Amino acid sequence: MKKILILSLVAVLMFSSLVMAKTEEPIGFKADFGKVTEIVEDEKYPQILLESQTENEEVLDKVYLYTSDLPVMDLKTGEFVEDYKFEKDELVKYFYKENTPVLQSLPAKMTPDFIAVNVEEGTYSIDVDYFDEEGLGKNNRLKLNLSDELEAVNLAGEKVEEFLEKDLAVLYTVATRSLPPIATPNKIIVLDNQEKVVDLMDYKAEDEMGFFLRKYYEALGAEVKWDGENDITTISLNEKSITIENAQATLKIEDQETVMEAFSIVDGVSYIQEEHINLINDFLMN
Repeated sequence: MKKILILSLVAVLMFSSLVMAKTEEPIGFKADFGKVTEIVEDEKYPQILLESQTENEEVLDKVYLYTSDLPVMDLKTGEFVEDYKFEKDELVKYFYKENTPVLQSLPAKMTPDFIAVNVEEGTYSIDVDYFDEEGLGKNNRLKLNLSDELEAVNLAGEKVEEFLEKDLAVLYTVATRSLPPIATPNKIIVLDNQEKVVDLMDYKAEDEMGFFLRKYYEALGAEVKWDGENDITTISLNEKSITIENAQATLKIEDQETVMEAFSIVDGVSYIQEEHINLINDFLMN
């Protein structure tokens, strides 16, 4: 099992991405403004640390955002920016689905669905949400002034005929002072419900040691905890958990125990073989 397909969250943590079941009830998007206080340069997992600029108990005071392959919108131009270089102290606005998994580290970590930059100097305002057939956003932040002239495109720039009852990024310049504000969109972008792929081979270690256990499972959105007192690692996903007794290299899945002969820990990093990953995934994801 070399690839795990994860329905888009995302909203996928890259270290975020719980395998979410589809539901009929539409899922809205949360939004927040944050100031960049740290930039983590990492070839695979670039991150920015944001400090929230809003007084809202529902948002995270500080959060690391994984930024690889995310849509980044420049609010000055109303266009997407590829390979955007974040700068310290800049203000950004980010959006993420309400069911986006959040890694409970300190600070927390997550992968948002959308980031907007040049917020303070921007020509446009933006909202990202699920918009119903009446043009009302799920979180009541914005209502669209609908007309026959409105057009929408997807992330690839292709025209989309039917855009309501979908996840949208909406750019606008003027809105009423009503609650919710009503705006005539300048641009509507349909956020395609793409599949995200976590490829096991991306987590292969050198020298035939196997695969990086923590990095792989956090990429799937699992919670990986180490109990230092008992030297036990617990991996939790989809309300299921497995444990690994590190010293004995013993994998426990419910009542079944498996001794992992090639399991190893070097300098605090755990390495696991594909056959044991398959055992774990068969349990956690089914």
